[in-house]
Amino acid sequence: MLEAIVLSTVLARGPELPAVKETGEKHHPSSVSMYQGDLYVDKHNSIRLCIRDRESNDIYSAVSKPPNTYRGAYQMNDPLIDGAAWMIQKQLRSEGYSRKQARKIRKEIQATKGNQISIYWQDRIFWTIWREGEGRMHWYHTVPGTACF
Repeated sequence: MLEAIVLSTVLARGPELPAVKETGEKHHPSSVSMYQGDLYVDKHNSIRLCIRDRESNDIYSAVSKPPNTYRGAYQMNDPLIDGAAWMIQKQLRSEGYSRKQARKIRKEIQATKGNQISIYWQDRIFWTIWREGEGRMHWYHTVPGTACF
């Protein structure tokens, strides 16, 4: 009986989510996306890797030159991260997380500078924005010869 109660509590909460904030140097040259959920598209992973390499040399703690507008492996600005956080809150609700949990994650993402967001959440934010290529305009290249798609 007790096991059934514990199991139902775990299922109601959803699986444990990784921490949002992670400080310090974060170099992750692996080709594996830490996020592998519904928005992950394997055939687009090579594009993600190209964007990540071009934007930050695979350094998740990267910060652009002053005024430090773009941060993290995918060099996203605060408004882009804020928008993705709202989308992630909705995703988490559809994945079975409580309103309280989903709101907590959204607020943590929005309160954390992009370069201090953990690898899992930066990858998830990328895939949330990418949306099977619909969000690619956020990573159009500005230097000739550096296009990833």
